Amino acid sequence: MLLASPSSALTTTTTQSRIFAGLQTTPLVRASDATPTTLTSEWRQNTPFGVADETAVHAAQLRDVVLPATPSGKVFFVGVGSSLAAQEFASQLDIDPALCFADEGGAAGDALGLEKGMKTMWNPPAVDNMMGRNDEASLKALGEAYKSAADNIGLKKLAPEKIKDTLRQGGTFVFKGDTLLLEHYDEKVGDNCLIEDIIKTLN
Repeated sequence: MLLASPSSALTTTTTQSRIFAGLQTTPLVRASDATPTTLTSEWRQNTPFGVADETAVHAAQLRDVVLPATPSGKVFFVGVGSSLAAQEFASQLDIDPALCFADEGGAAGDALGLEKGMKTMWNPPAVDNMMGRNDEASLKALGEAYKSAADNIGLKKLAPEKIKDTLRQGGTFVFKGDTLLLEHYDEKVGDNCLIEDIIKTLN
């Protein structure tokens, strides 16, 4: 499993246990069949495994760079919202829906201690950096994907049911079995884990 942040310190045993327990006990809804499941039931004990609770921009980078670089591992994509939104996310970004999960109501995010609230929304430098990592064509493609998703299922169904859940940030976690190798918490919008750190941890 995996996790990333260039500045992440080695997590304590207590924190590691809390994170794993949160994943083990908090059900998510799998996009491929709308079935409730826990992420810890989705990987083998010694298989590197990554959880990314991320923006579409970061998810596209994970799809294009991390997935091809980790043939022996798995990368799971988790987003706040409904299973229908997760299905549409998988379709628009051409990601296997069996790897995409809906965190309805943000229960998994709370269990992992992810950031949330208005204080996390204003971060121009990080957004500028995020945009700088993507060329104009890829950003345009993502914008079109959002528009197509909204056209297909409606903006109301695409967004989380509760307005406050749109103020949630994500994170990236890497495990091998139940051992936490890397963790990254997005403190604000655009504060995504570096792709290079994820690959380094997986390999």
